Amino acid sequence: MPTISPNAIVAQGAQLAGDVVVGSFSYIGPQVTLSAGCIIENNVSITGRTTLGPRNHVFPMAVIGASQDGCDAQTECVTGEDNCIREHVTIYGGVGAPTRLGSDILIMIDSHVGGGATIGDHCIFANCSHVACEAVVEDYVRTSGFAAIDRGVRVGAYSFIGGFTGIDRDAPPFAMLLGFPYRVRGVNTQNLKRCGFCDDDIQALKDAFREIFNGQCEGPNEQAIARMLAETNLNPRIRRLIDAIQAGERRRRQ
Repeated sequence: MPTISPNAIVAQGAQLAGDVVVGSFSYIGPQVTLSAGCIIENNVSITGRTTLGPRNHVFPMAVIGASQDGCDAQTECVTGEDNCIREHVTIYGGVGAPTRLGSDILIMIDSHVGGGATIGDHCIFANCSHVACEAVVEDYVRTSGFAAIDRGVRVGAYSFIGGFTGIDRDAPPFAMLLGFPYRVRGVNTQNLKRCGFCDDDIQALKDAFREIFNGQCEGPNEQAIARMLAETNLNPRIRRLIDAIQAGERRRRQ
């Protein structure tokens, strides 16, 4: 049987695995599903058609699944497993398309995820990070405090977003992103090493970044990209980088 505080409200229809814990003064809505191992601390609100995967830990004052504009529209939010959602985090449910979070994510205090956003696996969002509606954040992205990702933009995998940085357009993978509007400052070397990238791949990315972004935080350099694409044995990491850049440029022109 779930362990539910007598001061919590679990609405009829909610589905809770047998080992779920729900703390005092929390509210679990009628369309919520809490999978095995979930811990919901005190004063948490989970509403809408929200499904938390196994072993999600939600801390006090977090709100998950609510409607972004306060209307009565049906919202949906789905998470993977082993996520840590800290105090005062808001994760709005999507209308039309669900808000999706992957697995092994840490979302720190006062951060926000907008409705319909998609978050990949193994991401870390520092305090007061903001992911707007319908944005896409790929795997292994890290942010510093007060980073902001604009509506509908895509942040490439393995990137780092510095404090107070604004991502106002699609951002490439593997990058250090700083400023507002952001500039590409180089390769996110330390994160790539931690994620098991070999030295040859990291050096190849550094060389590619230097050419594509001209070594002066600008770019992309279309001539450098064309030359790389003409190579017969292009490094797969560089191919992924170029594909992301070109996809972002196409979306920007639309």
